[in-house]
Amino acid sequence: MSLPTLPGNPYGAIPGTGYGTASPAADQSPLPGYPLHPAPSALAADAAGAGAPYAAPRQPACQLCGGGPAAELAVRHHQGLFFFMLFRKRRGRFCRDCGTALFRKHTATTLWQGWWHPLSALLFNPVTIILNLRVRSKIERLPEPGPDPFASRQAPGKPLLLRAGALFGLLPAAFVVYILAMVIAG
Repeated sequence: MSLPTLPGNPYGAIPGTGYGTASPAADQSPLPGYPLHPAPSALAADAAGAGAPYAAPRQPACQLCGGGPAAELAVRHHQGLFFFMLFRKRRGRFCRDCGTALFRKHTATTLWQGWWHPLSALLFNPVTIILNLRVRSKIERLPEPGPDPFASRQAPGKPLLLRAGALFGLLPAAFVVYILAMVIAG
């Protein structure tokens, strides 16, 4: 004995429209519930002017701490090993403090781990450092973040050139610059 099947896709139905239909009835609203931005009252429109927006613009929140404002960033990390290279990128929305912490951590690691492959020393590591410096300028344009609702904000830590890994990484960088200067000088 088989059960009768009704026409239509039961999983594609819009809530409140019935079992077998895939589109809402003409006299119903498209979806039940409240609108995301309520319409302003007449008093609010008169006080703020006729062209007042419905709601304040939303600011993106940081993925790590939930604070804001945040910006879309991509902090890169490069490891140049003897026989192969690793490229990593941390992409997301970060506030000023969390973005600074990520920039310092990844750039310091790149400075001491990125020089040990010939192609890394000549091309990929300098490009990664330059791209991270561009991210740093974007981070510095952000205002100070608001309150930390979850107490999970990253501490920026020591400045980049006061970290041991970054200082150690300046030695291979100076050597690469020296070799390039000798090649250019002839």
